[in-house]
Formats: sequence, C-alpha cells, structure tokens
Amino acid sequence: MSRSLSSSSSIEVLRREAKRWLKSITGGDGEALERLRKVCPERTSAPKLREVQQALAREHGFASWAALKQEIEDRARTHAERVRLFLEKSVHRYGIDPDTRKWGDYERDGPARGVRAASLLAHHPEIALDSIHTAVAAHDVEAVRSLLVRNTGLANDRSAFDGWTPLLRLAYIRLPTEPARTRALEIARLLLDAGADVGALMDDGSGRGFKVLTGVIGGGEAGQSPHPQAEALARLLIARGADPLDGQALYNTSLGEDDTFWLDLLWTQSEKRGETGRWHESVPDVLPPALDYLLGNAVPQHPNRAAWLLAHGAHGDATNYYSKQPVVRHAAIAGRTDLVTLLVAHGAALPELSNDERFLAAVGAGDIAVVRRLASADPQLLQRHEAMFAAIRQRRTDVAEALLDLGMSPDAHDDQNFTALHCTTHCGALEIARLLIARGAEIDPCELRHGGTPLTHACYHERADMIELLASSSCNFRGLCYAGAVARLRELLTGEPEHANREDRPGEPALFCLPGDEDKAVEVAELLLSFGANPSFRNPLGQTPAQVAWRRGLDEAAALLEDRQR
Repeated sequence: MSRSLSSSSSIEVLRREAKRWLKSITGGDGEALERLRKVCPERTSAPKLREVQQALAREHGFASWAALKQEIEDRARTHAERVRLFLEKSVHRYGIDPDTRKWGDYERDGPARGVRAASLLAHHPEIALDSIHTAVAAHDVEAVRSLLVRNTGLANDRSAFDGWTPLLRLAYIRLPTEPARTRALEIARLLLDAGADVGALMDDGSGRGFKVLTGVIGGGEAGQSPHPQAEALARLLIARGADPLDGQALYNTSLGEDDTFWLDLLWTQSEKRGETGRWHESVPDVLPPALDYLLGNAVPQHPNRAAWLLAHGAHGDATNYYSKQPVVRHAAIAGRTDLVTLLVAHGAALPELSNDERFLAAVGAGDIAVVRRLASADPQLLQRHEAMFAAIRQRRTDVAEALLDLGMSPDAHDDQNFTALHCTTHCGALEIARLLIARGAEIDPCELRHGGTPLTHACYHERADMIELLASSSCNFRGLCYAGAVARLRELLTGEPEHANREDRPGEPALFCLPGDEDKAVEVAELLLSFGANPSFRNPLGQTPAQVAWRRGLDEAAALLEDRQR
C-alpha cells in the first residue's frame, strides 16, 4: 500500500531511512529484504543505495527517487517561485537570459525544458491562474478569456519576469501537452481581438529583437523547433498585421533543410499586400536585400532554395554577405556546375578561378583525375585543409582517399586546429572518419574555438555512430563522459584513478559532463564517484555537478550527486 508524504516530510529524513533500510538488508535482515522485493520484484542482486532510494520512492507512489525529491522540493517552493520556474522553462529563449534580458551563455533550448515546465504545471495547476502570462503559457482558454473580459489591457501586459507580452509568450511556448498542440490558435485570436500587438519584440540586447512571427516559425542556429501550429498561427498573425518579411525568421529558416515552405508562404503573403518589392530592398535584421542575402546563404548547399530565390528576383551576380565574394564563385569553388549555370543564366559572370580554387572545384565535383593532375603539378595544394574538408562535406570517401594517397595529412586542420576528424563529426561522414583513423589521424586533437575534441563534437551533434567509433580509442574524459562510454572510462580509470577529477576543460571535471540519457548519466556518475570524483567541486559559475545535472533535466543523476555531497 502506498505511503503518503506529510507536511513535515523532508529529503533528509527519507535519505536516512533509505540508509537504514540498506544497512538492514546488507546485515541479512529478511524482513527488510522482503520489503524491497515487494516494491522492486526485479531486484535480484545486492542493492546499492540508489536502488533502495528508488524502492522508497515507489512506496510513496513515485516512479523514481528523483520524482520524490522533486515533489518535496516543489512543496518547499513558494507559489511565486513555481510561477517563475514555469515561465522560464516553458519557452524557447534563443540564448536570452530572462534575468539580464541579454544574449549569452544561457541554457540551450531543447525538449527537457518543456518537459520540466509541463511537470510543474501538472503538479500545481493553480499556476495557470496566477496571471495572463501563466494562463497563456498553460493554454487555459477560459482563464485567458476571463482575464481579458475584465481587462483588455492585459493583452499587451509586459511581464515583470522577462518583459514578454502574452502573444510573444504564446509564440515561443514549446510545452509537450495536448492543449499546447491544439489551443494556441484560439488563444491567439482572443489576444488579438483584445488588441495584442503583433509587432511586439523579445529584446535580445541588440536593439532589434525577435518578433512574434519569428517565434512561431522557429529554426535558428540551434535548430529550434517550430510551433506545433506554426502554419496556422503564421497565417493568422500576418492577417492581423504581422510583417511577412521577417528578417530574423528568414535567416533562421535558411539554416535548416533545403526546402522552400516558409519562403513560399511568406512571399505569398507579401504578394497579397502588394509588397513583394520590399524583398528587393534592405530590411531590418537583413542588411542587404532579402532575396540576395538569402541566396548567399543557400549557395552551394541548398540548390532548391537557390532556384526559388533566383526565380523570385534574386540577382545571379549577388555577393555573399559574409565572405564579400560573388555567390557564383562559391558555387564554382564547390564544384557545383549546376548552380554556376543557373547563376550565370541570371546575370552572373563566369568566375576565373585560381589554381587553388580549381583544385577545390575538382574535389567538390568528385573529379579525381583532375585532383591528381593538379596535385602532381603543385604539391603545395596538399598542404591546405580546404580540399579534405570539401570532400568530407560531400561525403566523398573516394576523394578523401585519393587526397591521402597523394600525401595530404590525415590531421589536416584550419588555423584553430579544427581537424578533418572534427569535420567528419559535423557531417556524419563515418566512412571517411574510419579512413582517417586507419591512416593515423590523431583521435583527440583539441580545437581552439570551443576546446572540443572530435568525440565531444560527435556528442554535441548526437552522432551515435561517430561516438561509437571514436569512444573505443579516445582518452578524452570529457568526451567519454558525454558519450556514456562506461567500459572505456573504467578501463582508463583503473590505470589512472586520479583522472576521475581530471579537467579536460578548465573548471569542468568529468562529473559536469554526464551524458543526456538518464540511465547512462547515473552509470557514469556512479563510476566516477567510485574512483573518487569530487561531487562538491564548483565550476566557474559556482555550480556543483548536482546543480548542473538538475538544470539539464538529469534528475536521477542529480539526486545521486547531491546525496554524495552529504
């Protein structure tokens, strides 16, 4: 029968109970062991403290010790603290800290944030009734309607917490709940009918800001998800006055897949207003004319987008905003004769390439005969990294092998020591990675921009096959921890146990680098702790490993680490 938490229940009391229970089991107490089997019948071996804590949580009706601990912590929070946490976690924030309202080293957007907010709301539904902001975030239609009937001015209320309006919040919310998937359109209409400003900005400290439409569409450098009702909301917002020529949204979507969905929709909406001419002019957030700027982003990797942009008036002789080079030159150097032909047909001049550029073009086109001929005539071409990186981006193992056969180093790298092996992890070029390693590439080079190895880059990009390949021979503790490579970590720690506190990145020992999978995170944490890792270490932000784990949503691992601090 499930036990109940009392108003005086504390995690300290429960910790002590779990330790006493474990002591009884290890001392051969049959009743204590039978108690464990009743709630954990799958338990066949001698339990650890974590398993006993899990059993204690089940006795209280919770799925895990972390869930029990979270419930006690939530009970200890004030209502205001719960509201703040809910508002913080329920939305994409694009790196903007709600406290400072500036962009910086803020928590990465991802599903775990929305899960945490949804869990908090499920446990404390009264949060939704706190304000217009929580009602909107909870997608409580009746609460929103009631508040607006009493005071239509709330439609443009700026939250004291983060400065957002209710409509802005609705656009950026990513809660994994049914109301969030189905009721956003209804709430948007209520807010707009009450006079909500479709042009409201989420200030990012730059003076420009992200708009309501930007949030609905999503996308960006971290691949933020679109709103579940993105298309319908975008059409509604534009019908109510939002500018379809949203420079930030167009930039964000230009970083994704090679499709033209949002280009089509936003262009069509501009066309209905008779405003397509503005796409040929400089606009906020996009300094050059939008079509030309986006063409520079599309060439050479997105041929479908490039063709669409040219068909709608982008100039074939446009210049890439970042490199200041003609877009057609980028296409030619990449060996994209199809795009060169298309751009020339739209006014570009056929570029004259240097010997280096002809070599890169041959690599991009996969013309190995020309690659060999040019390299034989000028061996210095093999001393630069660009050709190998181009082969990797194209996933041309045959070209990469030819370059290595001709004498290019398997450790080819740029001026920041970003190597060919790093590059394979970004592109998912597994076979080229195998080839480079077979030819003697260094496994753990550290690039200088972010201080990462190929393994940590593979973990960041969630390349499971690359992680498996690299972890088997890596000695990079930070990467191995993120990879959850328990067997390899144990092998290395057995020889050098002091490395349990090693800092592959200053101020960040291994306990700060747990994998995203909850079970693996616990396994890695237990291994590190068994070799003497320090759970009380504080990083440069003053955080302990437990605090970092909680923030990442690794509740079980965080509970384990916090217990070991005691």
